[in-house]
Amino acid sequence: MDIVRFSIERPVTIIVGIILVLLFGLIGLLSMPYQLSPTVIEPDITVTTSWPGATPYEVEREIIEEQEEVLKGIPGLKEMESSSFNSQGSITLKFNIGTDVDDALLRVSNKLNEVPTYPENVERPVITATVAATSPVIWMVLKARDHNPNSPYTYRTFFEDNIRQYLERIEGVADLFIGGGTEKEMHIVVRPETLAAYGLTITDLISILRAENINVAAGTMGVGRRNYRIRAVAEFKSPADIEGIVVHSTGQRRITVADIAQVRYGYDTLTTATLHVGKEGIAIGVKP
Repeated sequence: MDIVRFSIERPVTIIVGIILVLLFGLIGLLSMPYQLSPTVIEPDITVTTSWPGATPYEVEREIIEEQEEVLKGIPGLKEMESSSFNSQGSITLKFNIGTDVDDALLRVSNKLNEVPTYPENVERPVITATVAATSPVIWMVLKARDHNPNSPYTYRTFFEDNIRQYLERIEGVADLFIGGGTEKEMHIVVRPETLAAYGLTITDLISILRAENINVAAGTMGVGRRNYRIRAVAEFKSPADIEGIVVHSTGQRRITVADIAQVRYGYDTLTTATLHVGKEGIAIGVKP
């Protein structure tokens, strides 16, 4: 067939064919996904464990090494790094490209359950997932208003309890970096001379407070056709709850915490100072 002759003799057919080719070509071009820089996800999972009052050596020996022993066999694990600080330790697990993050999180969580025991007062490990080598892409600074006499450092607990959850729920947010501020806590300021006069030690006081600050479940009791769950609620909620704890009884007199110490709200020791344009603040970094 002579294509040139056919095109000259049937121009309408050729024009219709060209229009169809252009039409489907434009449809394909507009619907085709494209990226100048393709997304390559190399997931990182960080396990953070807190142990108040422990030194970095104790954190590494009692927590980090035990966790590394059970985590090293996870499928797809490429690299594992650990860091130990005062009162806290963390392990960063780097997985191969293409590893499903949800599956990796599940495996890490299950493996952590295989750790035999943790020292007393160790908090539950916190697992977070981010993209490899991710640094915050958005920075914010929480400051106090000019007429507010309180330091912005004292709002760390308020931010953690009332604001952080809403930022973490935003689509695309993996984690938040919080720099600066001090946690709100209960302070028990002991009078050493009074404590010694009653023949008590700091260790005795700590043991008693630790034993009293707990809620105890006592099972269930059936009354008629209903079952009632019984529990003793004894967790401290205010300074008055702590002041009323009996530390020692002589048979004639009960010695309470109020007799040997002063209880009040306070803040943790400030270890990090954050300044923005010469003013104190709490730095908040958003990780994608």
